[in-house]
Amino acid sequence: MSATYSILTTLEPKAILELEQAAIGAVEEFLEEHPECDDEWGEMSAGGPMPRPEEVRAAYEKYGLELEPDVLERLERCRSVFSIDNPGDIDTVGGLQVSILRFLLERTGESLVLLNDYPFEKGEALLARLGRVPGAKGFGKAPPPKRRAPARRDPKGGEVRALRVLKLLERAVNDVRVAIDVKAALHSVSANARNYGALLLEEGAVTDVKAAKELGVELDELVTAADELERALFRRG
Repeated sequence: MSATYSILTTLEPKAILELEQAAIGAVEEFLEEHPECDDEWGEMSAGGPMPRPEEVRAAYEKYGLELEPDVLERLERCRSVFSIDNPGDIDTVGGLQVSILRFLLERTGESLVLLNDYPFEKGEALLARLGRVPGAKGFGKAPPPKRRAPARRDPKGGEVRALRVLKLLERAVNDVRVAIDVKAALHSVSANARNYGALLLEEGAVTDVKAAKELGVELDELVTAADELERALFRRG
């Protein structure tokens, strides 16, 4: 049976999107430095259903749980959700999933966490509990600098970036708060960057080579436009 962890936080939607990218980047860096790691961890995504106070009251009553006033007060101040689907172990052997949750909870501010089902657990309480469970050694620490290291490039020729951009553009369709930031970002970029975003919505995530061909521009122009759009979407404001 699949499970989902949900972190409800007082962070604005734009900030939780940035946290998603930071967390994914931290995992990628860790696995690059520790390719032998075979720990399980869940799929992370900014977004998810925000339960209404009346839904929470009903759920607590159903399970015979006491809903503390400060939990309800915090819930009413939460603005965004971070989800982890099919998470790894956090209670027994620990490992990478523990470190990922610590990484997130250290950055979400005031939060409430649903570990698949009620009751809520306050973020700071869960963070303290996770401090007693082994994590992945070295996670979240910058790797030692490498001499003459070449600039890291997307091994799939822009497809990873395209997936990241497309995911945010698609989310804007269903979330008005995200849509406001996305609309502002699109107004701030070049025509080539806007055309690149439109292409992703029409064709899905494509490589830079294919995108350049479809849009009739040189590859270096396409890369510049794609990078411009990514910066505007994820770093605006």
